[in-house]
Amino acid sequence: MKKTILLFVFIPFACLSQNKLILISTINTLSDFFTTDNQSNIYLVNGNELTKYDKTGRELYKYSNKSFGNISYVDATNLLRILVFYKDFLQVVLLDNTLSINGAPINLESIGFQQAQLVCSSHNSGIWIYDQQNFSLIRLDQNLLQSQQSGNLSALLSTELQPNALVEYNNKLYMNNFETGLLIFDVYGTYYKTISTQGTTLFQPIGDWVYFMTDSKLKSYNILTTQEKEFPLPQSDFTNFRVELNNFILSNKKAIFIYSIE
Repeated sequence: MKKTILLFVFIPFACLSQNKLILISTINTLSDFFTTDNQSNIYLVNGNELTKYDKTGRELYKYSNKSFGNISYVDATNLLRILVFYKDFLQVVLLDNTLSINGAPINLESIGFQQAQLVCSSHNSGIWIYDQQNFSLIRLDQNLLQSQQSGNLSALLSTELQPNALVEYNNKLYMNNFETGLLIFDVYGTYYKTISTQGTTLFQPIGDWVYFMTDSKLKSYNILTTQEKEFPLPQSDFTNFRVELNNFILSNKKAIFIYSIE
């Protein structure tokens, strides 16, 4: 199946399609994946190590924990409360903006989630969990008490669920299911709609646009108007990309490329 990467950005389409992408910095280092915060800081993961860079590619801070294996996911939507998920050990670690540990690790298995597949940050210091055992989305508040639950989504949607990414943004919860597309819920875990972008892997919600990669082009889809557009990328050899402020960021296994949108 063709691999497609899904991306959400708030930048108007004209900003990207009419202006130039100028390469301003390259971070020459191996990585498994990276993410960003809303200030264009970059969080690069290599095995069990997380490194934070600023928007110019200058290294700022490092964090690593060999006790929990490799890092599976990083959520930097709240730059003061970075969530790090270790899927193999069912552990969640919260870091501050200097990548220092902020509180004790959360052992998901010890609080009843033996099959937690996905975890992301939520408003008011909560977290969302996708529980594969019950095919449900569960929100925990800051005291790790359950505040919301979606119910059995596989039964509700009459489809097999093998989701690969989860994020809360702007009063909505987005979960990507590789076979069917992007599932959108409200902050109570109530299903809203599905965007049919099968084969996607990564996504970033900002505003009302959905941007997804196919055939080395970035295509846009507006979740409210269903309007679609597309434009080419500066290179095709990549594993991940993000857009923050006026920066467009691409990566391959060996480097991160930071472009300025001018």
